[in-house]
Amino acid sequence: MKHIALIAFSLLFVAQLSFSQEKKWVNPIIKNYGRILELEKVDVAPDPNMEYKIVIELVHKLDKPERLDFSVTNVARLINLHGVGGVKPENLKIAVVVHAGATNSMLNADAYKAKYEVDSPYAAFYKELMEAGVEVVVCGQSYSMYGNKVEDLMPNVKIGTSALTAISTYQLKGYAFFKME
Repeated sequence: MKHIALIAFSLLFVAQLSFSQEKKWVNPIIKNYGRILELEKVDVAPDPNMEYKIVIELVHKLDKPERLDFSVTNVARLINLHGVGGVKPENLKIAVVVHAGATNSMLNADAYKAKYEVDSPYAAFYKELMEAGVEVVVCGQSYSMYGNKVEDLMPNVKIGTSALTAISTYQLKGYAFFKME
């Protein structure tokens, strides 16, 4: 009986292994983050002829400053999911509004290293997002309340009066809202 169970388990393992090897992972827009599966058949997909305007509220703690938080990589996944659906990068208008404890991820490489004693995993991530046309806004209220200085901010990150006003402004300009935490 034990032999039959072992054989059955082995066959299931081999079947699972071969199935997992058939999966095709892609990163159509954000090349180094947010990989997704390219599916053969879907019934509801992004419209490649539409312009997508999306504002993402990004809130997370820096519990493990040596690695990216899942919610951060999920931003790249959202962008790549639209890309795999045929939406061209120029038809994606994405704004990421970072606040609360997540504002500490906006520190430049030197300030991050001084604060956490590790290299910032966020610097390269946000740089790639911004190179892809994503507008990154840090909540000025949170950034300041956490004791961060303007000169320690990553290059090209915009400072908003607050996350609340930045999000309401984007929404009133027709941006769809996502919250990732």
